[in-house]
Amino acid sequence: MKLINILFFVSFLLATNCFTKSKLCEASESTSIAVRDFSGKILRTETNYYVQPIFPDEAWGFELASINNHHKPCPLGIVQEDYYPGTPLLFSSANSKKGIIRLSTDLNIDYNLSYTVCTESNDAIWTVGPYDRRAQSYFLVLGGVKGNPGRETIRNWFKIEEFGDNYKIRYCPSVCKNCKIMCKDVGVIEYNGQKRLGLSDFPVEVKFVKDA
Repeated sequence: MKLINILFFVSFLLATNCFTKSKLCEASESTSIAVRDFSGKILRTETNYYVQPIFPDEAWGFELASINNHHKPCPLGIVQEDYYPGTPLLFSSANSKKGIIRLSTDLNIDYNLSYTVCTESNDAIWTVGPYDRRAQSYFLVLGGVKGNPGRETIRNWFKIEEFGDNYKIRYCPSVCKNCKIMCKDVGVIEYNGQKRLGLSDFPVEVKFVKDA
């Protein structure tokens, strides 16, 4: 009888601990959930996908474009293009398991180009650019490096989270335990005649379409 009471008490403590740290429990559960593409198949690393906004038109997509205000080619930012599906992307995880992309997992987002003139390496990785005082925004640009999770690459890591019936991309990296992080969603910011991707309080709802 004493053994039964002890086991019950231990079970109660574990349940209470999980309740008092509900955010932690929810996070551990959510990371086990696989992200799915528009056809319902599991999203996988090293596979090309189009990332497309749900609204206002599903035929639109994201593309690279110069965001320099002085008509120079660099830096390259990520912009929403109307009536164009965009350029496919690769996802690579900081903590990949069997190549499956899961919710709330730190990811590099890679345009997988053979070359780019605007980065020091051959990588075409999304990163959070410097603060733009005129626009009062942080825009997404090319210039990140693949892998090597930690303090030096903190701006290169994004997450996919559920949003509505689809998904959103969020900047809230967990690859550095002691870093101060400003968690924000990725949204569309209209500036200088472009629809740029940047950190925003208003996320863009997206779907993932596998490249044929």
